Amino acid sequence: MRMGIFDAIDRERDYQLCKWGPRGNNRYEHSVGEWLLIIESELEEAKEAWVRLGVREALEEVLQVASVAVACMEEHGVVERLS
Repeated sequence: MRMGIFDAIDRERDYQLCKWGPRGNNRYEHSVGEWLLIIESELEEAKEAWVRLGVREALEEVLQVASVAVACMEEHGVVERLS
């Protein structure tokens, strides 16, 4: 199941890259703080979808939350848990 989820996130990242274009070489397009605000905005959309539309629509938005978080790590790197 997890691999299917990762595949869906990867497809969503491909969609986002087609929509917004790739990030620039060796320069940050968004700070980590800006990415957090984008993630927060996507999360608000997920909550609104859950309240107004239902679970399926909310999960579509959750996929966007996850893929935006991946975009942040693609740009700034990943820091793994130490413990």
